[in-house]
Amino acid sequence: MELKPGYKQTEVSPIPADLHAVITNPQRFNKDWEIKRLGDFADCVAGGTPSTLNKEYWGGSIRWMSSSELNNKIIQDVEKRITERGLRESNTKIIPPRCVLIGLAGQGKTRGTVAINLVEICTNQSIAAIYPNESFVPEYLYYNLDARYHELRGMSAGDGGRGGLNLQIIRSIFVPFPDITEQYAIAKVLSDVDGLLAALEVLIVKKRAIKRAAMHQLLTGRMRLREFNGEWRTKKLRDLLAYQRPDNYIVQSTEDAKHGEIPVLTANKSFVLHYTDEEFGVCSDVPVIVFDDFTTDCKYVTFPFKVKSSAIKLLHANHDRISLRYVYERMKLVHFPLVTHKRYYISEYQNIEFFVPSYDEQVAIVSVLSDMDAEIAALEQRRAKIADLKKAMMQELLTGKTRLVEPQALDEQTDAALGNAKGHNWAINEAVVIATLVKHFGGEDYPLGRKRYTKLSYLLHRHVEREADGYLKKAAGPYNPQTKYGGPEKIAKQNGYITQHKGLKGHSGFIAADNIAQAEGYFEKWYGPEVIQWLEQFRYKKNDDLELLATVDMAALELRASGKSVTVAAVKDVITSHPEWEAKLDRTAFSDANIAEAIKQSDALLGAEIAGGSHA
Repeated sequence: MELKPGYKQTEVSPIPADLHAVITNPQRFNKDWEIKRLGDFADCVAGGTPSTLNKEYWGGSIRWMSSSELNNKIIQDVEKRITERGLRESNTKIIPPRCVLIGLAGQGKTRGTVAINLVEICTNQSIAAIYPNESFVPEYLYYNLDARYHELRGMSAGDGGRGGLNLQIIRSIFVPFPDITEQYAIAKVLSDVDGLLAALEVLIVKKRAIKRAAMHQLLTGRMRLREFNGEWRTKKLRDLLAYQRPDNYIVQSTEDAKHGEIPVLTANKSFVLHYTDEEFGVCSDVPVIVFDDFTTDCKYVTFPFKVKSSAIKLLHANHDRISLRYVYERMKLVHFPLVTHKRYYISEYQNIEFFVPSYDEQVAIVSVLSDMDAEIAALEQRRAKIADLKKAMMQELLTGKTRLVEPQALDEQTDAALGNAKGHNWAINEAVVIATLVKHFGGEDYPLGRKRYTKLSYLLHRHVEREADGYLKKAAGPYNPQTKYGGPEKIAKQNGYITQHKGLKGHSGFIAADNIAQAEGYFEKWYGPEVIQWLEQFRYKKNDDLELLATVDMAALELRASGKSVTVAAVKDVITSHPEWEAKLDRTAFSDANIAEAIKQSDALLGAEIAGGSHA
C-alpha cells in the first residue's frame, strides 16, 4: 500500500513524519472538542536565578531547576538547591507540582522543550510554568505541547525564530480540549507508554553498565571463565592487527542518494553518515575495525560499506588465531590521551600493550559479550518500536480520531498494544503490590505507612525480578516517587483495595479495604504465594533495618555494575556521593558493623552474581 504524503512506515503502522503538523491542524480535531487560548484558562509565570556570587543563596533545601533539566521531561528531582534567602531576594518563585514547563530561550534544543514537574520546585528565568487548575488536566496539556516542539520553536520572537519565546507568546498558544474525562483518559494512556519507555531506558542503561563491568573483568583477566586457566601474554596492538588505508573506498559524492543502499561510515558517534548508490570501491572485506586516526574512535563493521574520509584506517586481524572482535572490545577499554590534532595510529596507538589470552579464550569471552550486546539490541529495538507506537497513539488520541470513553476498555486496549508480559501496566501492577503488602503487613492498630511499604516493595522486586526499576536515592532510602505521584496509590484506593487510616498512636498509613481480595487474587496470579512467604522474614524488622538493607543493596548493585568490589568503604562512598543519602552515615543504624552485616544479608537474600561470567 502506498504511503500518504508526509507519513513514514514503522513496524507499528504508518505515522506522520511531522506529528505537530497533524496535532495543530484544526480540520483534524473532533467537532465536539473546544479550542482555547492558553492565557484564557491558565496562569503562566517565569522564574529567576539568585545571584551565583552570593553563597548564602545556594546550598539550601529548596529545589531550583535550570532549563537544561527540561530534557528530563518528567521532573521528579533537580540538581541544585537554594536557600530561603535566595528565594526571597530573587525573582524565582516556588511552583506547585503538575505545572507544564516550557523552555523559553536557547539556541540549542532547549527552547520549546516541554516538561512537567511532579514535585514542588523553583525555576530559572528561561522556563515558563503553566499553573495547573481544575479546568484542565495538566498531563493532557503536557502531551499536547510536547508534540508541538517544532511549532513552539518557530513561534520564537526575533529574526527567523532565532530569538526566544516569552510569556506573551506562550499565552497566545491555542490548545484543543476534549472534555475533562477524556483528557484524563488520554493522559493515562500516554503516561503508561512513557512509563514503559522510561523503564526500558533504565534497563538499557543498567545492561550497558553490566556489560561494561564484565568487559573490565573479562578482557583484563581479573575474572576468568571457569574452563580456562592458561597464561595470558603481553602483545602490542601491531602484533594483533594489520592496517589498511581507505583510499579505494572513499565515496565520491557526499550527498545522500535517495535510493542508495551502501552506507557511508565514520568511526565516531554518528557512524552511518548517509547512503550512496555508488557500486564501485565498496569495502566488502569484513569483519573489520573502522578506526578514526585523529580521534581514535572505532567501530566494528560486519557489512559492505564506503567511507567519507582518508582519516580512517581499516584494521584486520593479523592471522586466523586472533579474534578481531576480542581486540575491538579490548580497544574500547583504552583511555588514550589526545594532545594535538594529528594522526595517532602508526606513531603511537599501534604500540599500545595489553595482556591477551589464547584464541579459544578470546572466542569464549567474545561469546559472553556478544550475548550481552544481543540483549541490549533487543531492548533498544523494543524501545524504538514503542516510541513509534506512542507517535501513532498521539496522532489518534490528540486529534480525537480515536475516542477514549470507557476506561475499562481503554486499559485492555493499551495493555494489549504495549504487549506487557503480565497483561497489565506498571501502575496497576504496583497498586496490586501495595495493596497486598498492606493486607499482610498492616492492620487497624498499626497501618502500613508509605516508608515501610516502599522498602518491602523494593525487596520484593529485587527478589522476584532481580531488579527494582524506578527507585531513587531519596533521604529515607530507595524510594519510587511514582508510586505516590504516578498513580499506584490512587488506583489502589479508587479500586477499593486500600484506604487511609490512623492507628493507635496517630500514625497514618493504609489498611485493607473491601475489594482487597481482588488485589490478592491478581498478586497470586502474577507472583505466586511464595513471595509473601519470603517477605515474612522482614515482618518484625524495624524501619531503620529495612532502610539499611535496601540502601546497602542499591549501593552494592551500583558498585557491581561499575566493576567495583562491594566493601563497607565502597558502600559508604556511594552513600556519601549523593546529597540526599549523605546524612544516613550520621545515624547509628548505618555504623560500619551494620553496613557490613547488611552486605552479607544482601548477598545471601538477593544474590551478588555478575552477568556474563563467574569467578574462577
